[in-house]
Amino acid sequence: MKVLPVGLAFLLFAQAASLAAQEPSAWTVEQGSRIGFVATQSGAPVEGAFEDFTAEIAFDPENLAASRVAVVIQVASVNSQSSDRDEMIRSAPLFDAAQWPAARFEAEGFNDLGGGSYEAAGSLTLRDVTLPVVLPFTLATEERDGSLHATASGELAVQRLDYGVGQGLWQDTSVVGNEVTIKIDIQASRPAS
Repeated sequence: MKVLPVGLAFLLFAQAASLAAQEPSAWTVEQGSRIGFVATQSGAPVEGAFEDFTAEIAFDPENLAASRVAVVIQVASVNSQSSDRDEMIRSAPLFDAAQWPAARFEAEGFNDLGGGSYEAAGSLTLRDVTLPVVLPFTLATEERDGSLHATASGELAVQRLDYGVGQGLWQDTSVVGNEVTIKIDIQASRPAS
């Protein structure tokens, strides 16, 4: 009677080990990575970046079904090369960084478009408003020094008012445009397998 439980335990262990082996390896985000944006102010483009963010990346082009990405951006880390503008971006009528200090991007669905191009289907959360988004990106990898190095770049256009970024007078899009383009340039590495 003890043979059945031992055999069952072995099968469960083997299945769990097989599933664990299928999980994509975690990538470590390297310095030089950037999450930026381009907005318009009085019709002119304004570029900036969020300097404090973390990213958990488990991505494998050979195993897209198990791949996932979670990024947390500290909104107060905005840098648009103007301290006055940065304070306004952090303020209650726009991002309200005091009440909602973090923005989030999470993706668990990926499509291979060919030629190193992909789409990440997921959600973007700003000001406690979560909406579905699809982030197109390119991925280039190379192996060197026993590690696999990757560069992912992409752009996603969002409508800021859909997320409540613009309260009161800031709902008027004649000064600050509604469309904002989020730009990612992520450099990451992991041990070569």
